[in-house]
Amino acid sequence: MSAPKRGLGRGLEALLPDVEPKREVPIADIKLPDSQPREKFVEQGLMQLAASIKHHGVLQPLVVADGGSEGDGDSSGFRLIAGERRLRAAKLAGLSHVPVFVRSDDVQRHFELALIENLQRSDLSPLEEAKAYERLLAESELTQDALAQRLGIGRTKIALALRLLKLPAAAQRALGDGTITAGHAQAILSAAPERRQAVLEEITSRKLSVRAAERLAKGGSAPRQVPAQPEWTGELSQALGTKVRVRGSAKQGTLSIAYHSTDELDRIVRKLRQD
Repeated sequence: MSAPKRGLGRGLEALLPDVEPKREVPIADIKLPDSQPREKFVEQGLMQLAASIKHHGVLQPLVVADGGSEGDGDSSGFRLIAGERRLRAAKLAGLSHVPVFVRSDDVQRHFELALIENLQRSDLSPLEEAKAYERLLAESELTQDALAQRLGIGRTKIALALRLLKLPAAAQRALGDGTITAGHAQAILSAAPERRQAVLEEITSRKLSVRAAERLAKGGSAPRQVPAQPEWTGELSQALGTKVRVRGSAKQGTLSIAYHSTDELDRIVRKLRQD
């Protein structure tokens, strides 16, 4: 069940560039760019984001450049590069300051390219990949469809990766160290939230396959795992010319010898008597 680690062992932050530490700046000092590809902001979504920001603050910094909009002759303040939705929601939440990264347009473009390059690495762990998708979507404000097109992958791949970030902390650790696979993780997420920890524990304790984990997560019972057979069962099967199995423990159990006709049973009995 266990899969080898694919992560680089340095953590996602070592892979993704930060030009400078985030800083807090007044919202009033941030000007919108002349052209903004996102023309519509769903009011309900903005209000929900504003409520979250009011409670938790702005978790993902905006990206701004020094100075006003190009050509307006005003070099004061900051020009927004990415994060208009967060900026609007922060205003609705009544914030006076927001966290930002200050970058030039060229630096931000290089930042996005570096993120995309790291997403295309084959040695990113599933969680590293998911966190990179999350960060790029937040910083560039690309949609999942737009990001999928830019990366040349299906949107479903991105959506499934992002679901991994909803795993319980223990499941994220198990996925990170290779105790479970991404398939097991998706099975855990298909269970009701209150059952996910229990599903994880049963998967790891019983070393369930992904298929068995999926059945368990849906509320069924995972099939009993076939116990390992002693090495000598193979030798006995070959000597008797039929299937031999052991059930039970080393101290107590049953030895079963398969037969499919009276003649075959007689042959096996004669063989055992001779031996």
